[in-house]
Amino acid sequence: MATKSNRGPGAAAENRAALVAAARDVFAEQGVDGPISAVARRAGVGQASLYRHFPSREELAFAVFDENLAAIERLAADPATTLRDLTDLITHQIEGTAAVITYFAREDDPQLRGLEDRMAAALAPKVDAARASGTLADATTVADVLLAVGMLAALVARVPADRRHARVEDAWALVMRGLGPGAPRERS
Repeated sequence: MATKSNRGPGAAAENRAALVAAARDVFAEQGVDGPISAVARRAGVGQASLYRHFPSREELAFAVFDENLAAIERLAADPATTLRDLTDLITHQIEGTAAVITYFAREDDPQLRGLEDRMAAALAPKVDAARASGTLADATTVADVLLAVGMLAALVARVPADRRHARVEDAWALVMRGLGPGAPRERS
């Protein structure tokens, strides 16, 4: 069996990207508790390289989530993007990384608060536009949409991969009926 040569520090960025991509796949298939060794193998790097980049499972999961959020921010920055465009991207991400999203479901985590703030900032203009166009009820808030994303992630994390897309689409349809115009909106 041929051994891989150590390409040194010049390969660090490439290795990190490969590790995040591999983690996304392993976590989607086996959950966030999937073997870290499988992530390193799939990325084509040694475990020492994995731990240099990500000293803990939590940091690796955070990197996957952070990369997803960066894609949402890039899409949201386009003025032509609608809330539906963003929810389509979020849906795709939920289908692949629901386990990662639910892994960060701790209310007291300041790192999570930062991610939620970034997500809220990306969604806010699109939620405002959806309310202005009548797609969402006037009382619908960014917090409502974030809550819906969290609920969908929790739901999808428990559904086999081959049924996730249909389940998340059905759930979004239900949520949007509840957030849409004409929906009864009582707040306590």
